[in-house]
Amino acid sequence: MKFLSLIYGFAVFLRNKMYDTGILKSREVENVKIICIGNIVAGGSGKTPAVQYFAEKYINKNKKVGILSRGYKGKRNIDTMSVRDENEIKATVLEAGDEAYLHGLNLEIPVVVSKNRYNGAVYLRNNYNVDIIIMDDGFQHRKLKKNKNIVLIDATNPFGGYEYLPKGRLRESINELKRADEIIITKSNYVETSIIDLIKNKIVKYNKPISVAIYKEKCFYDYMRKNYKLDVIKDKKIMIFSSIANPKTFYMTVKKLKPAKIDEIKFNDHHLYSEEEMQEIYRESKNYDYVVTTEKDMAKINRKIDNLLILKMGFEIIEKK
Repeated sequence: MKFLSLIYGFAVFLRNKMYDTGILKSREVENVKIICIGNIVAGGSGKTPAVQYFAEKYINKNKKVGILSRGYKGKRNIDTMSVRDENEIKATVLEAGDEAYLHGLNLEIPVVVSKNRYNGAVYLRNNYNVDIIIMDDGFQHRKLKKNKNIVLIDATNPFGGYEYLPKGRLRESINELKRADEIIITKSNYVETSIIDLIKNKIVKYNKPISVAIYKEKCFYDYMRKNYKLDVIKDKKIMIFSSIANPKTFYMTVKKLKPAKIDEIKFNDHHLYSEEEMQEIYRESKNYDYVVTTEKDMAKINRKIDNLLILKMGFEIIEKK
């Protein structure tokens, strides 16, 4: 595993060097501003609510906003696809991937998926006449020139164990933070203040604006989009299930709401549930007051569970430099 990580790290280093020296070129999409929300560690940084936070920020400034995603794990016949327009969702979660589909559920703005992010950005500009594209992930995707790179650092796992994939979680060297325009330390409310200080001390040398954000629970809702207060699960017997990069944070959040008992089922990140798995979850649900899952997972559930609650999380910047 260590050997594979060294090969991966060298390949990423070489590729970045080729872009830095101009051997490889980034392509610019004119007449639109592209803001990338990315990270240097694979998964778990709270990127999905951060993308929606920045989309809403610019919508409130009367900008026409679109979201561009790779559509990870989406199975579609064509690469560049519209997930939704201003009026309706136009693709399934299987085609779009869970993250892009969730953006389409939560925001009434154009959402496009494309492995070729340049083509996706051109599609958004030409078909929806957007002013701003919020790019969901893609700090490492250097083929497309961005106007701003905002890099998220997960306070609960800031540097991926200091090892490259697949042994660790690093996508590239920490020193590549030099390419960022802004750094946001996320999930700060899940660690001690001393940890935030350590992270700041580690990255201050890159001379970038550093903000601190929290990742907070907002409410529960059910299939019918009916909202429930957070204390609905207090003193109740709960089962949780998820297929996210950092299930520990999800568990800690639910535990903070003081249920009497929590049992947990974990799947790999971006897992697509089979009919058999959903049947098993349905059967198990009869033994609990509530079954709780994440918004990302909700988008992939193909079976009605009567006592299912979806936990809605929010992203909020509490300290800005």
